[in-house]
Amino acid sequence: MQTLNEKNRNALTAVFPSVTQHQNNLMNLNRWWDKVALVGKINSLNVPQSLLANMLDTKGEFADLQALLIENLLAEQVQQIGRKHRSIAQTLIDIPNRNLFERTADVGFLATDTRFVSYLKSTQVDPAATQVVQQHMLEYAAKYSVYDDVMLFDVNGKLKVRMNSAVAEQLGSDPVIQELLDGQQEYIEICRFSPLCPHKPLSSLFLAPVRDPQSNVPLGVLCLSFKLENEMASLFADLSDGSGLVMALLDANGKVLEASHQALLSRGERIDVHRQDQFITLNNQQYFCTVAPTRGYQGYMGLSWQGCVLMPFSRSVEQQRSERDNDKAQQDVARWQGFSATLSNIQHRSKVVTDDLDLVVLNGRIAAARTDADEFIPILEEIRQIGRQMQGIFSSSVSQLMSTALTTHYNALSAQAALAIDIMDRNLYERANDCRWWALTEQFIHAFGAAAVTPDAQHEMSAILSYINELYTVYTGIYVYDRSGKIVAVSSSSLDDWLDTQAAEPTQWRSVLALSSSQQYSVSAFHPSDYYQQRPTYIYNAAIRHNNQVVGGIGLVFDSEPEFRQMLDDVLNSSSAKRMGVFIDRRGQVISASAQAPWQAGEYLALPAEILNHGRGGEGAGIYTLDQQQYVIGFAVSKGYREYKTEDGYSNDTIALMIERNQSESD
Repeated sequence: MQTLNEKNRNALTAVFPSVTQHQNNLMNLNRWWDKVALVGKINSLNVPQSLLANMLDTKGEFADLQALLIENLLAEQVQQIGRKHRSIAQTLIDIPNRNLFERTADVGFLATDTRFVSYLKSTQVDPAATQVVQQHMLEYAAKYSVYDDVMLFDVNGKLKVRMNSAVAEQLGSDPVIQELLDGQQEYIEICRFSPLCPHKPLSSLFLAPVRDPQSNVPLGVLCLSFKLENEMASLFADLSDGSGLVMALLDANGKVLEASHQALLSRGERIDVHRQDQFITLNNQQYFCTVAPTRGYQGYMGLSWQGCVLMPFSRSVEQQRSERDNDKAQQDVARWQGFSATLSNIQHRSKVVTDDLDLVVLNGRIAAARTDADEFIPILEEIRQIGRQMQGIFSSSVSQLMSTALTTHYNALSAQAALAIDIMDRNLYERANDCRWWALTEQFIHAFGAAAVTPDAQHEMSAILSYINELYTVYTGIYVYDRSGKIVAVSSSSLDDWLDTQAAEPTQWRSVLALSSSQQYSVSAFHPSDYYQQRPTYIYNAAIRHNNQVVGGIGLVFDSEPEFRQMLDDVLNSSSAKRMGVFIDRRGQVISASAQAPWQAGEYLALPAEILNHGRGGEGAGIYTLDQQQYVIGFAVSKGYREYKTEDGYSNDTIALMIERNQSESD
């Protein structure tokens, strides 16, 4: 950001008007000082020249300090804005990248669905079978609501079934289908215009071959259409701060895929992503551009997309804070230990120069008395007043700068907490989807629909659970149970001790008996579980139905310890080493903590009601005492994701904390 500061000082005045205001106030006082001193020089011939020289020296010291103040005011503002924009740009790519990683698992697993395999293997054209498959697709999209279409092609690349039948007649051909049939890829991801979705200017598609499970010969191709535009519009809205920032998702070459302001930054427009701290001009308006590349997720780099933030130079980006926020920041300024030495030094030096000026004025009064130069005394008093006003501006400026720095630090902590809780919500949304979808597995339905579950059926179900668990490693175990709660199949031989035992009551297995539709699910409380080595975790449940009657259920044991910790560690990736992340519930119980945090899952933190009772989706920050130690804490309360925890009946407010000890960087 130094380049921005040095080359565009004039342009920045529109962005940071408070800096200009302080500069103008100081310039006006300087002019008045010059006029007063000139009047004194003309009308006080008896005053020693050394006194006038001392006054000029003091004025020079003020001038040096003024230049340092303005430089630091601007630099600090630019630095704070730069940090904020880099954080936003990184979030713009981190969130979609994690989301798309889940899609790669979805398309690979769904391509093995027995209904799709059987349909493609059939040589008969059966409209009723086609309708069943289409209904199956609709059922899938109802669970995984990030998709707006599902398509199934045969081995010749011909469309057989499409969920969104409204656009089926407009379908064109896309070479990606044949590429997948001819190659050995497990899946292909594309993001461009595709004739498969001619109604969309840009399609985010995930495709995988559907293979015969016995011969591994391709039978066709499954295609999932991801709601990229919808997803990014929601993310842009979440990250918008009202300052006029333009946000965009760029491809590997810097071309715009989606933008928050498409009339200004149109799809396909290219931005030079090889330059940092660059300036671009759009519609005769200059913007400062910040770009963040993907950091990848669990080895998945996707299509190497990038996040981008553009700051306009035509309007202020200084945030208007409420009186309450201002009061809180002013109170906390005196307590925060994180200020730079430069800020404290400016304030100290201004006080020293003011004291020097008082001494000059005192000497001047003595000299005036000795030489009967009474006419010079009002001049001295006026200069002293000017000095005090200057010192007041320095004090006010530094105080504002400190308040801005602290508020920005608060915002950075709370934004990081919001990112962490958003990642958590999005991840657990997938878990709610998984349990409901896997409960629809045909083999499970047939096994529990029979008069009794046979050993062969148990073996088949365990094999299916094992295959699922190998693909979805976020679970330490998956099991199915009958109406009485008896576990009849498990995902690993290491879990055989669970077989033919009663599912533990805390897993919430009984709640599936009351679920009235395939859209519903049940989640255990977060507490130590027999199925997770007595460590606390969540267990997700969904009902298995036969003829619309609950005949059993499926339980997913979430591997909470490494998964939640990884979320926090990823968010903290580029932060100060002293920063820690924690997930808690409304009672202050720790769900997870980052690697360097001293707290363990299951412990309780004595946090103030301001944090524990904060509204859903809200965030904040402050300085709090925890374990007799002062910490700077940013927090954010979960708000859910799509229908998850918003309209699906599940209520479980969680809170993310970003925590730092309240101490200086040198400690």
